[in-house]
Amino acid sequence: MAITHITSISHLNGILSKDGDKLTVIDFHAKWCGPCHMIAPTFEALAKQFPDVNFLKCDVDTAKDVAAAYRVAAMPTFIFLKGNKQVRTIKGADKLGLQNAVKQLATSSGTFPGQGQSLGGSTSPTPDSSDGANNPRAMWTNLDPQLKILLALGAAYIFFWLM
Repeated sequence: MAITHITSISHLNGILSKDGDKLTVIDFHAKWCGPCHMIAPTFEALAKQFPDVNFLKCDVDTAKDVAAAYRVAAMPTFIFLKGNKQVRTIKGADKLGLQNAVKQLATSSGTFPGQGQSLGGSTSPTPDSSDGANNPRAMWTNLDPQLKILLALGAAYIFFWLM
């Protein structure tokens, strides 16, 4: 399927209302963004590989209302929608993450969301769980990169001040 370039929020809403609960992937990019250009061939290949998925591109400088509606602050950002509901976000030019997300979400229609439990398994989160509430590693991984830098600089300042 061809990639559609969205120009406004009304254009996007028209596409989403027409296609019901179909998976839609929006690539938020900018002309000046190097990583956006690097991952574009992967996005185009996925569009050819998955014709039943809507692949949309949104230039954040042209369609500012769409970028604002999804709070896009980094390029590239990939937003995954089922109907009007946002189901996943990938920030950055993560080729493998993008491929895996499209494969998983394109083939997951009719399945239950979540990881589930094996028979006899515990109900407590696993150490590598992505639930940030009980897992400090997941909390750190999900932090904004700028906040990580700020925290590291603050820790370094305190360390050197105490010495």
